[in-house]
This record gives sequence, C-alpha cells and structure tokens, in this order.
Amino acid sequence: MVTNTSSNQILKYTLEDFNRLLENEPCPCAVLDLEAFDHNLGLFEKGLEGTSKTMRIGTKSLRVPALIDRCLKRPGIKGVFVYHPNEIAYLHDQYGIDDFIVAYPIAGKQEAETCIAAVKSDPGIKLAMVVDAIEHLQLLQVAATAADVEIGVIVDVDMGINFMGVHAGVLRTPLREPGEVVAFAKRIKEFDRLSFKGILGYEGQEAGIREDSFIMRRMKKASRPVVIARRAAVVTSLESEGFHCEIVNAGGSGSFRDNLKEACVTEIAAGSGLFKPHSFDPFKNLEDYWPAMFMALRVVRRPSPGVVTAFSGGFVSSGDRLPPKIVLPVGCSARKLEGFGEVQTPVILGRGTELKIGDIIVCRLAKGGEPLERFTEVLAVSGGEIVARYPTYRGVGVWGG
Repeated sequence: MVTNTSSNQILKYTLEDFNRLLENEPCPCAVLDLEAFDHNLGLFEKGLEGTSKTMRIGTKSLRVPALIDRCLKRPGIKGVFVYHPNEIAYLHDQYGIDDFIVAYPIAGKQEAETCIAAVKSDPGIKLAMVVDAIEHLQLLQVAATAADVEIGVIVDVDMGINFMGVHAGVLRTPLREPGEVVAFAKRIKEFDRLSFKGILGYEGQEAGIREDSFIMRRMKKASRPVVIARRAAVVTSLESEGFHCEIVNAGGSGSFRDNLKEACVTEIAAGSGLFKPHSFDPFKNLEDYWPAMFMALRVVRRPSPGVVTAFSGGFVSSGDRLPPKIVLPVGCSARKLEGFGEVQTPVILGRGTELKIGDIIVCRLAKGGEPLERFTEVLAVSGGEIVARYPTYRGVGVWGG
C-alpha cells in the first residue's frame, strides 16, 4: 500500500502493479479500484443505518451502468437521480431499475416524450420530474395527455445563501421562500396529468465547495443553519396547505453526513464520493473515503532529461477547470506551461524517478463521472487483477455529453 499523506490518499497498488496490469491495454484508460469503491459504498450505507432515510444514486457522477446497479443492490440505496431522459429506458431495460427522478428540468418536446414513453412502457416505473416553472408543467402535461399517463413532479427549491454580498450556491431555480414554493405547488393542481411528489433542494455551497480556505469554511458554517431552517419551513408550509412531501431530496456527497441530521429530509442524492475524485480531498466529511477511480497515461516521448511526455490526458473538469493530478510516480507533475493536453502531457519527473517509453503514469481525475465521457469502458481491478470491464454511458451509447 502506498500512502501519500499530502493529498490524503491511499493506494493499494504500486506503479509496478499498474505497469503489469496495463501492459497490453490502450492508454489513456480508466481504472477502478473495486475494493476502494465498495469501501466507499459501505461508508454511505453505514451512515444510513438507524435512520429512516435512503440514498439515491446521482448517475451523472458515475456514468457506469454496472456500478449504478451494484449500488442499488445494497440496503438503504434506492432509486436513481438521472440527468438525461435517455438513461431511463436503458437502465430499466438492462437492469430492471424502476425508480427515477429526472434531476434537471427539461424544456424540449422530444425529451418530454422520451420520459413519458418510459412510463407508458411499464406502469411499474416510478418517475418524477424536477420542475420550477409553469413552462415545465405545460410541456409535461401535453406529453402525458398524449400518452394517457400521469406523472409526478418535484419542485426545485433554491438552497443558496447570501454570503458577504454574493449568492453562494447554484444559480438555477427562482423558487426560494416557502410562500413562493406553496404558490407554485398550487399551480400544479391546474394540470390533471401531474401530481405533486415533493421537493428537491441542493445546497451546492456545502455539497460541492472545497474546504481548503478559511473563507470557504466560514461560508459553509454560515450556510448550514440557514439551509436547515429554510428546508424545514418549506416542508411545513407545504404540508399545512395539504401538499404531502413524499420526497424531500437533499444534498450530495460533500454534505451527506450533515443532511442525515435533518428531520424533514427523506433521501439524499450522492455519487461522486464513491469515486472520491481529488477535488473532494479537502472535504472533512469524506476524509475516510478512498480514491477509487484513476486514469492511466502511457509515456510516448522523452524530450529532455527529467521530462517525459505522455499521450493525451487533458480531461479537465467543467466549472472550476481543475486538471487531473499525478499520483504515481510520486513527486511527478504536469509541466505548468503546458498542463494536461488533449494529445500530449509533458511530465516533470520527481527527483530520482526514471521512466522509459511505454511506462505508465497514474492520475486521479478532478470530478466523478464527467471525465468518463472520454472512455468507453472502465477496467475494474480487485486482488491485483483486472476482474471486469464495465462499459460507460459512452460505451453503451447512452447520451451523456
């Protein structure tokens, strides 16, 4: 086992192990430490024990159908949080998954019909669509009427806060105050094919923000009581008006343990913590989770002493634009003037490190599922051997771009 305390990561495999395992594999490739994945899955399960809450898998953070299915076979983990309508039919037909929330509103006729068609094909499917505008309701009403089905809707509630004069959190829904949410829920009654199922509230300023600065830690501390009070107030207001919240969905991997303490929350969406990408290293709530997903690059050039060049590797995350991080060989780093590139990545070798053409460089990615859009499969390693090849969404043709 290799332990790098500077980045809080635990690697069971050495560089020699990776070179042996990937000797005949095309690179770059995605490599999953299956034992680390199961360790992280077990930590989520342990957190759920003794509560009435369940965990819903955020598919965008995995994008590997077999791993999504692996999670749903465990107690306490129920349903999926999909980000594109095409996922519904595939996951249902191939894996028998029947509990879906489409986590982001849709505004196109084709997407609406795709969702409705899944329900029409199997009335046993539980499907709820996230909404926050009348236009969303109108679109779903037309599609549901044409197919002669009913569909559930979940109202998205803003969980952002004002911190030092800036909106901290995601900017997506206009519904924030309890009165606004109740007023919108009343409008749902105008659409006879739609039924109110509950609310979604994602506190991105807690679940997705790193804790590696004083100001971010202060912001998170300020956010928690505000989010708890607002979510509870929204649920109380809805219930008092006759709107039962069957689902109160909250958080993500970064706020999972905090969300467990909220009385009104029924389920927590999470996914990235299962891979623990390096952007999650500063999260105290995830300190005991292990890195599970890696990218392997192959050395193809040696342009000068102390420098090698690997093929490809420039899979930079959206939003914060964080690049991958080299973890093996220890002490190596991408050349700052070039960084990780689409076709090549120059690597500055650490003191005493020598690599030859054909050798492997192991990296961690900054985000969970997003970089897997670049790969058609994931090599699952357990007990020092490749034990499975899991196709990604890209590999099976499910839209994920």
